[in-house]
Amino acid sequence: MNMISAISDCGCDALVEGLRAEFGAVLAERIVEAEAVDFLWEGRVRERYLGEHVAAFADEETPEDISRIAVLSVIDGRWYTGLCLVDAEGDAIELLWKRELGSRNEAEIALERAR
Repeated sequence: MNMISAISDCGCDALVEGLRAEFGAVLAERIVEAEAVDFLWEGRVRERYLGEHVAAFADEETPEDISRIAVLSVIDGRWYTGLCLVDAEGDAIELLWKRELGSRNEAEIALERAR
């Protein structure tokens, strides 16, 4: 069973504008890309639970309760769909993939197709 949630009040656009004002457009873009998992997670508009993540090689550093969550996000006016690994506290810990889409409708379709 898949669970879909709607999220409101994403504050990523204001953060990106602040980065641009402080560091300039090029460096702000590099910061957003380097911290993609955090921006994608914080900028999410919707999310879709895809199930528990099972690591191929379990080790002592890997938390036990990790979920696979597909997200629909808007960052700086651009629409993205991605797949995040999320820990038991609800924090995104890894970004498996991210795709920029041309419109919200395309991003919604990509969210529904995410596996």
